[in-house]
Amino acid sequence: MTFTYKQTKIHYLASGQGEAIILLHGFLENASMWESIHKELSKTHRVFALDLPGHGETEAIGYIHTMEDYAALILAFADNKQLTTFSLIGHSMGGYVALAIAEILQNEEQIYGPKLDKLILLNSSPVPDSKEKQKQRNRAIKMIQKYPDAFISMAVKHLFLPEDQKRLSSEINTAVEEAKKCSQQGIINTLKGMRDRKDRTEVLKNLSNIGLLILGEEDSVINFEKTKNIAEQANIQLEILPGGHMSYIEHPELLSGIIQEFFSGEVGSQISFSE
Repeated sequence: MTFTYKQTKIHYLASGQGEAIILLHGFLENASMWESIHKELSKTHRVFALDLPGHGETEAIGYIHTMEDYAALILAFADNKQLTTFSLIGHSMGGYVALAIAEILQNEEQIYGPKLDKLILLNSSPVPDSKEKQKQRNRAIKMIQKYPDAFISMAVKHLFLPEDQKRLSSEINTAVEEAKKCSQQGIINTLKGMRDRKDRTEVLKNLSNIGLLILGEEDSVINFEKTKNIAEQANIQLEILPGGHMSYIEHPELLSGIIQEFFSGEVGSQISFSE
C-alpha cells in the first residue's frame, strides 16, 4: 500500500483492527523488520509499519531527512488515516523520530490534534550525537559515496555483537540484503539527519506516564549508561534485555512478551499533551 506525501509514494503495511500503533524502523531498515511483532500486535490493534523516505520501497526526499521531517510525515499519515489517537514503537532511529513526534504533540498549540497513547523506544535514546559520533557520520557519508555495498555490509554487521556474528549469520545476511534496498541518496540524507538531531531528554522526561524504554545491556550503538540513567531519574518504565542493539533479532520472544504486556496494561490511557 502507498500514501502520497510531498509527491512521493510512501510504502506501508497495515493490518488488524482496534487502537492504532505505528511502527518506526531504524536506519538501514524498513517495515519488514517488524514482521513478527506486527503479526502479534495486529491480533488486538490496528498496526501500521512504514518505509521511511530513503528506506525500503520509499524514495528519498530532498537532500536531508531530519527527524522533524520524518515526524511531519508520520503525523500527515496519521491525519490521512484519521487517527485521533495512536501509539508509537521506534527502533533506534525510529525512536529518534518517535520523540520528535512527541515533541510536536507537546506543543501547546496542538496544531496536529491527535493524542499519543503510548510510546516505546527500542534500543534508542533521547541523547544527540556526540562530536565524535558526528565525525563518524561525516566519514560514513564519504564512504557511502565511494563504496556503497561495502559500507552497508559493514554498517549492518556493526549493529550486532561479535559473539552473535555466527549464531545470527542468516539473520545478519537478511538484514544486509534489506539494507541494500536503501538508496544511496536516502542513506546520505538520513546520516545527515541523525547527525544533526537535537537533544530530546526533556521530551522523554515528559512521557513518564506513557513511555517504555527497552535497552540491550551490551548496546554500544547508543549511549547505554546515559540513557539508562535518564530513564531511571525520570521514572520512565525501563526494561533491560541481554544482548546489544538488535533486540528484535537477538531475543524476539522476550521482546514480544514485554511489548504485549505493555499494551495490555493500564499505563498510558490516551494522554493529551495540551495544557
